[in-house]
Amino acid sequence: MSISKLKLAPIYYNIFEELLGEVESGKLGPNEKFPSENDLCQRFNVSRGTIREALKLLEQHGVITRTQGKGTFITEKKFEQEVTRLMGFSEVMKRYGIEATAKLLSLEVIPANDRIRDRLNLLQGENVVAIKRLRLGDGIPLIIERSYFVYSIFKPILAYDLESSSIFELLYQHTPYRLGYATQFIEAVISRDDESELFEISTGSPLLLIKRLVHLIDGRAFEFSEDLYRSDKLKFTIKTAPYEKNDMEMDIIKNKKQTLNSKD
Repeated sequence: MSISKLKLAPIYYNIFEELLGEVESGKLGPNEKFPSENDLCQRFNVSRGTIREALKLLEQHGVITRTQGKGTFITEKKFEQEVTRLMGFSEVMKRYGIEATAKLLSLEVIPANDRIRDRLNLLQGENVVAIKRLRLGDGIPLIIERSYFVYSIFKPILAYDLESSSIFELLYQHTPYRLGYATQFIEAVISRDDESELFEISTGSPLLLIKRLVHLIDGRAFEFSEDLYRSDKLKFTIKTAPYEKNDMEMDIIKNKKQTLNSKD
C-alpha cells in the first residue's frame, strides 16, 4: 500500500498516523513485535529514512519501544487515571487487577520550610511528615511520590506500615478525618540520573510531574505532593465542563461594555 504524496502533511507523518490507528484499533496488540523497517518500506513504498521518522514519532508517543538486538515492540496499554477525581494509586491499580506495592525511600518529621508552609497554610515552626516512596504495579516502578503531610493530622497513622498500605485508606481507617477536594498541576519533565535509576529507564526519558494539594472535607490542607509518573506507563484523562455558547457571548458583551465605558 503506498501513501499518497499529494497530502499536505509530510509522508512520514501520514505513515505514523496510519500505524498509530492500527495500534489503537487493536489490529496490533501490546507486546507484539512491530513490522521491520524493510517490511514497512515495501508496504508504503518509501525510503528507510521516511520509515525511521515515522517510527521515531511512534516511539516519542510511547506506542513502541525499540531494543537493540531484539527489535521493535508495541508497548503495553497505559494505565488510565482521571485527573478530575481524587484517587489513590492503590485504587487505580485495583481497577486493573494489578497489585500495588510501595518501597519506602525516606520518612522524616521536619519543620516545614517556607515553600511547604505556604502551600499547606501552616504557622512558623509547625512540622510536616516528609515521605518519599517508589510505587510499583506488579513489581514495575511507576511513580516516585514526594509528599509532605501536616504532622498534626498524619500523626495517628505514622506508626503503620506505609509500604504495603494506602495512606488514604489508613487515614479513613484510623482517624476521623475525611478527604475533600484537591488541586492538581501537570507538567512534562525529563528524568534525572537518580530518578532514572529508580524507574529503571534511560536518563532523559519523558516523565509527568504532578503537583497536588489535597484538602480535608473541612477545608484544611492535608498534603502537598510533587510526584513523578512514567509517561510510558500511565496517562491521565480530563473531563471538561460543557461548552456554553451563551456564557461566552455574555462574556464578550460584558467585555465590550467595559471597553466602551473606559473610553467615556
